[in-house]
Amino acid sequence: MSRRKPRAKAGREASGLSADRGSIMAGRDIKNATSIHAHTTVLPAGALKSPSKVKAPRDCSNVPRPHGFVGRERQLAALDAAFATSGEVVVQALHGLGGVGKSTLAAHWARTRSRTSPQWWITAESPDSLDSGLADFAVRLQPTFRSVETGADELREWALSWLAAHRGWLIVLDNVNDPEHIRPVIDRAGRGGRFLITSRRATGWHHMSSTVSLDVLDEGEAVELFTRILNHDGERDSDGAAEVCAAVGHLPLAVEQAAAYCAETGDSPRAYLDLLTSRPAEMFATAAEGGDAERTIARIWSITLDRLRDLPLAGEVLRVLAWYAPDGIPRNLLDDLAYPSPLRPRLPKIRSRPADNAGALRVRLHRLARTYVERTADPLALNTAIGKLAAYSMISQQDGIITVHRLVQAFARTPDPEDPYRRAKDIAHAQQIAANALEHLLPTDSDDPETWPTWHTLLPHVSAHTDHTPPQSESLTTARLLRKASTFYARRGAVGPGTAAGIRAAHIHERLLGKRHPATLSSRNSLANALRAAGDFKRAVELLESNLADTERIFGPDHPDTLASRNNLASAYQDAGDLKRAIPLFESALADNERIFGPAHPTNLLRRNNLALAYKIAGDLERATPLFETALVDAERDLGPDHPDTLTCRSNLAAAYQHAVDPERAISLFESTLADTERVLGPDHPDTLMRRNNLANAYERTCDLKRAIPLFESTLADSERVLGPDHPDTLTIRHNLATAYQHAGELKRAIALFESTLADTERVLGPDHPNVLARRNQLRRAYKARSSQ
Repeated sequence: MSRRKPRAKAGREASGLSADRGSIMAGRDIKNATSIHAHTTVLPAGALKSPSKVKAPRDCSNVPRPHGFVGRERQLAALDAAFATSGEVVVQALHGLGGVGKSTLAAHWARTRSRTSPQWWITAESPDSLDSGLADFAVRLQPTFRSVETGADELREWALSWLAAHRGWLIVLDNVNDPEHIRPVIDRAGRGGRFLITSRRATGWHHMSSTVSLDVLDEGEAVELFTRILNHDGERDSDGAAEVCAAVGHLPLAVEQAAAYCAETGDSPRAYLDLLTSRPAEMFATAAEGGDAERTIARIWSITLDRLRDLPLAGEVLRVLAWYAPDGIPRNLLDDLAYPSPLRPRLPKIRSRPADNAGALRVRLHRLARTYVERTADPLALNTAIGKLAAYSMISQQDGIITVHRLVQAFARTPDPEDPYRRAKDIAHAQQIAANALEHLLPTDSDDPETWPTWHTLLPHVSAHTDHTPPQSESLTTARLLRKASTFYARRGAVGPGTAAGIRAAHIHERLLGKRHPATLSSRNSLANALRAAGDFKRAVELLESNLADTERIFGPDHPDTLASRNNLASAYQDAGDLKRAIPLFESALADNERIFGPAHPTNLLRRNNLALAYKIAGDLERATPLFETALVDAERDLGPDHPDTLTCRSNLAAAYQHAVDPERAISLFESTLADTERVLGPDHPDTLMRRNNLANAYERTCDLKRAIPLFESTLADSERVLGPDHPDTLTIRHNLATAYQHAGELKRAIALFESTLADTERVLGPDHPNVLARRNQLRRAYKARSSQ
């Protein structure tokens, strides 16, 4: 193409050039539209003019007419502002994910907003295609070149000379892969024109161009595009169009692909959704009849990955990212990819601590193995792979947080035997790496407020990973993630997600390990706790009774796990109001615990405290109070006065004093316990908040409403801020504040707060939860008090 031949002189016979104009179809990659055919002709003298003397024809444009353009007002305005400058060459780059509509936006802006002439569109994905486009431009400006045998290099030089000599032109360089490929053209272009560039590359423009980042369509714009294509040949049923657009992440190419498929096949949008779920690989690769097979989601993104084939780690990164939520992905969830592939499955075991009974040699070998593995990590290679994906707009990253389009994720985790980047075994490997990373980073203590930011960061990714994991791919890691999530959800008041995660975790453990495996029994115990938090005491009791029977059968009656199971079942009986069964079981669990481990064992403290609490609920303060006092003495001696368990014992003893109608001792102990809890755990710890609630309640019981109500109000505000408005503790504090308002004679405020609290409690915990029933009765009493006024 670039072979040079002598230019023909005027009046001589020469091999020449002719051009045929090709058609350009919107919605496809736009190729340079002139083809050159050699023939022989004789030119008169002066037929070829120098670039500076050639004026562009008034209709000199090959910019295609875009079909299916919607919205983008902000980006259009940005281009208007960028190109408003006069007197200088202005270079503006549009960048974004493949399929996001960069070419369509560029074509629309050029045809409807730009007043420049000529306007010339060049597909610039490689140096050769760029040279070809410039040659076509030269032939369009000086048609005489069709009759002259001229090398492409000469035509390119002529076109660049023309740009340098004239003003008011617009050159669109479409689909640029490397900014360095076009730099020589921009540097030669003079001072009076405009370059509009489209590219998947997000980086590399700072030396030559300002940029506009193009994201997906807004929901309304995506639905408008879908229905416009769907109804092109007549009105069609568009029910489900919004759901389809959401499923494909409002990506323009995917929206067009889906709408064109529905229009061609007659399938409804909802039928397309079913196909996208059941046969995603085919739907990513399917173009409508007459559509461009090269313009499908599968083809566009495979081409991008082809450009990264010399960096296989980039494909691995993308496959791992596919198993997380699309937004807010912490960069350290990818850290395992810095290690050699054969070592990655062993990382969880290498990171774990040796068993307590491991010998010195085993501990030393474990330490040496860990040191060796750490030395094999190559974080620079991982950084390069992440950077390349960001450079090609497959992901975005900022301040250690990564974002990836949900359809890119769906594409990357969908096996396709025809696609080397989506082999089933590679996707399964990525799924396990993602699960291991989540398990490694999840905190072990869900009750510590200092871990909550980490929990809130990682939980969306745990949910996404487990949601996308089909039953046949579930592993023990999946089960452990679900169990941990269940515990956190339940303790934070999200009883629905907590129960669902607990049920699934128990089922996976049971299916993979059997009903009587210790891990299965432990998982079922966690599920029972989630059911208790949800107020489903009947199912919790049934599950714990079965668990206790299995534990006794496997381990025997004196095993620590058996004693713990008895304690848990007693607590469930207590929750269900069955104190006749709860108290004897608490008593026997404590007696056996003292017999087996001795009276000073730490677990006795928990058992005594639980038994004392059951006595208190039963109204047996003669036995409850001394037991609380004994538990407190033991806790202060064995754990120290500032240990959280000691503070809990003090709070429980204060509550016993309150129920024994000993308000002075109760309030004094509540106040000192609250002060120490704030000092030890901090003002925002859940225990601190509930102890403020308890103190306010003690003030109210003594009719000290001037101190009770402000304390309830401030505690409620802090609980809503720390725990959230739907947490059960927050709802309890709201209910208590309403009660204080009622006792203060402010029935209007009390009833309004009772009503809203009841509605929220019923929504969060369900209509049959005991708290709902109690609060419904309290509201009835408030209504009755109002009617009697």
